[in-house]
Amino acid sequence: MLATTPPRRRITAAIGVAAVVATALLAAGPVSAAGPIDDLGTEPSWHWHTEYDASWRTGSPVGVADPSDRRRPAPRSTVVLGAGEYLSVGQSVGSPNGWYRLTLEPDGRLVLRDTDDGLGLHGTLWTSGPVAATTPLLVMRTTGELALYDAASPGFPDDSSDGKSAKLWSTGTRSATGAVLGLGDDGALSVVAPDGRTLWHSGNKAPDVGLAGSPHVIYDRGGQWVWLIDADGSVVDNYPVSGHAESPLPGRYAITSKSEDAISYNWLVTMEHMVRFTTDEEGDWIGFHSIPRGWRDTPVQSEAELGDTLSLGCVRQRDDKAEQLYAWTSIGTPVIVLA
Repeated sequence: MLATTPPRRRITAAIGVAAVVATALLAAGPVSAAGPIDDLGTEPSWHWHTEYDASWRTGSPVGVADPSDRRRPAPRSTVVLGAGEYLSVGQSVGSPNGWYRLTLEPDGRLVLRDTDDGLGLHGTLWTSGPVAATTPLLVMRTTGELALYDAASPGFPDDSSDGKSAKLWSTGTRSATGAVLGLGDDGALSVVAPDGRTLWHSGNKAPDVGLAGSPHVIYDRGGQWVWLIDADGSVVDNYPVSGHAESPLPGRYAITSKSEDAISYNWLVTMEHMVRFTTDEEGDWIGFHSIPRGWRDTPVQSEAELGDTLSLGCVRQRDDKAEQLYAWTSIGTPVIVLA
């Protein structure tokens, strides 16, 4: 993987920074990297480099309509599962207006339905998919994770026992003690933290960007949210991220390169699972990656801060989400950026 060649003035600056860092390392003792670094053209961290030139490219990416309903007032929502509460087979919970209902089916599927679509069809809006379970049980864990278990498994209530996992499905959320499951009048099913942050919501709410039939990534810059959409239109995953408030520009891009390990051009922070899809006007890469780590492998932000605009261009993800996007995408996968 070839790295971007920095301008001459940046090389000079990098030499100066390297000298300072080298002096600090000699004083503090040896610090080893976790693995080889194969990219030098990625974002710096605002914690370390506050004078970064943020004049972004003004090229002409293909425009994408901003869905109008993204700016409407949020509909009413109710807590259907509080922290520590559960749903057994056959039980269901509904939205405040009674139009939507979440049910744990006997076959282990968690199904969100429109109870009155005007035609009496009671259409399915979202489902977790079938699972092999003797006694399915949906639990809103106190850690912030919504998880579906087989309560008859020897591993329950722990995650596994004798190598067999009791957990059948999960929202993958965590680090939000006291989070609850809410269901809105618009059919939106969401895991919400006590401070109001949305940690996960159901697949029926992904914006339509006109790419049916093609796997793609949607990055909502205003909402600091990412969706992974499969070719059949299903949502593989969706979660909060930390990017920049004004870049990259809204439009259609495509993944150009990937690196398992990367480092900022000023050599001060490292990132994992870098997936690049555009550059700024100076040629520095913008992409998706894990939360950067700086001095002594310290994260520059917490997982709880995901959803805030803390980056200088790239899109930061929780480590496991970054690894997932890295594995799921390929070169050429479309990336849609919404304002």
